[in-house]
Amino acid sequence: MGWLSIFRAVTVRLLFTCHGLISVWRLYVVTSDARYWYLAAALVLLLLEMAITVVKRSGREWKWFCPCVFIFLLSSVPAIWFLELRELNRRIRIRAAVNTSIEDFGDSLQDLHTSLGNVMGVPFELRIPIEMTSDQWIRTLEQILLLILILGRWLLPKGKLTHDQLSQLLLVYIGTAADIVEFFEAFKEETVRYNKILCISILGIWSLSLTQFTMVLTSAKARRDQSGILSRIQGKREKTNGCCAADVHGILISILLQDLPFLCLRLLLIFKYRVLSYTNMFFTSKNTLVIILLLYRLIVVYIERHTGEEVNHVAYDPTRHSRYLHSDTLSIPESYTGSSASKSQLLKSQVVNGSTVYGTQERIYQLRQEKHKWGRAYHFQEINSPM
Repeated sequence: MGWLSIFRAVTVRLLFTCHGLISVWRLYVVTSDARYWYLAAALVLLLLEMAITVVKRSGREWKWFCPCVFIFLLSSVPAIWFLELRELNRRIRIRAAVNTSIEDFGDSLQDLHTSLGNVMGVPFELRIPIEMTSDQWIRTLEQILLLILILGRWLLPKGKLTHDQLSQLLLVYIGTAADIVEFFEAFKEETVRYNKILCISILGIWSLSLTQFTMVLTSAKARRDQSGILSRIQGKREKTNGCCAADVHGILISILLQDLPFLCLRLLLIFKYRVLSYTNMFFTSKNTLVIILLLYRLIVVYIERHTGEEVNHVAYDPTRHSRYLHSDTLSIPESYTGSSASKSQLLKSQVVNGSTVYGTQERIYQLRQEKHKWGRAYHFQEINSPM
């Protein structure tokens, strides 16, 4: 299992490195400026992080934060920023030259290639035989970045996440990626395509939304004991978590880093720039509904937590279980789903508390289990009592 974790950790980081190098390479091809290769220096940190993860942690990932994703974004996101700004300046120049709004005037298909020089008179060239327009290259790099983030999270060792939490986290990532791709639909609006402030705002919000992928959080709610009696350890955990449970973190991060900024920008397009297209109105309504539902979910979580605390407080009240202390059979409710050790401990405490009822007479009890169609019941039964 250790070697498999190391292999998966190395594979994901190689994928991140390839995308980062291709993004910087594309930027160098369109600008012919070798200084942009300095953006690839962040990938050196990725190799360093990989060495630490493999050697020191045996391929195990961090629990709450994913440094390899953060370093990957440090190299790819700036390259896409420069590509988008260069494309914006090209559109503005074309529009000023022809005094019209023709979108792709003079935009030809391009592939990705570079010369590696001559070795013994033989020219060497590295080429990716895919021909696209400059705008299509940018959109492809942006969408592949999201796909690699999802695939990388799937391939990375899950660490302390359970399989259920990992599957839910991947579903959350897919939904987040779909929303981010939809957000770039704003670039198709005529007002946005030639407005530098709006383009920079969109890129800034896009970069902010990508930071969600560095946080290993799941929107899934932690498993709770559905019984009326909880173990003491679990009760303490519920109290120490407070308002900082994983589901609350996930909701707040989704609102602050994605849905709220998306909604603000789309409302700005509607009320200030009069962008009343069908797609913009639809996605504005969608973001509004998502925020309302997330706030509703936050209220539900808050109510459930306070209800759970009340149940914990009542569950350990000895007076509520007094009816079990005056019979030869000491039992606990069928709905109790704690561990065997906690069941035994609870029943033993009931026997000790019931000793005052029976006086000083020594009694011997045996732990028994009964099966019902709705579950199981555990109880202590006095050996001398009739079956």
